[in-house]
Amino acid sequence: MEETVYTACAAAGATLVLLQVILQSLGLFGEVDIDMDGHADGDMGGGDSEGGDSEGHGNVFFGILSFKALCAFSALFGLVGLIMLEQTELIGVRIAVSVAAGVSGMIVVAALMRGLSKLQQSGTVRIANAVGKTGSCYLRIPANGSGVGKVTLELQGRTVELAARTDGDEIPTGARISVISVDSDNTVSVKPA
Repeated sequence: MEETVYTACAAAGATLVLLQVILQSLGLFGEVDIDMDGHADGDMGGGDSEGGDSEGHGNVFFGILSFKALCAFSALFGLVGLIMLEQTELIGVRIAVSVAAGVSGMIVVAALMRGLSKLQQSGTVRIANAVGKTGSCYLRIPANGSGVGKVTLELQGRTVELAARTDGDEIPTGARISVISVDSDNTVSVKPA
């Protein structure tokens, strides 16, 4: 009976982990996980959804309980239990070691998932971060705020093109500029650098 329980746990856990890996590598199953309070985290089908975090729900223990972590627990509990059947006759020792291995695996998987989720970045460029940056004038900027030109600059690790105004003299194409402020319509105010 005990061997059947260990075998079933090992087979179910390993099969579910393997199935998740295969589906995710094929792009058929997004980075989704369900924590035990019923919240789905991540995106399905490769969308740009930001997942929640179980922190702040009042109980760190429930942050560890996720579908992936439970699959890891089941697989390790079963595999270690099968190994322990050959090692000792004491059922209490077999169960204790199997549970300890399962819990350890669950904690490691939860920590890895938490670490991976922190590696995600938003693709949104925040124009407010442009203040103080320097770049170049892409399209001539008319003098005294009488029109809009374009500037290019490095912002958040990428080159962006922004609409720009100046309160001073006209800024010709190719001139170096410095961003002074961001206007309400997402146009930047610049001056020659």
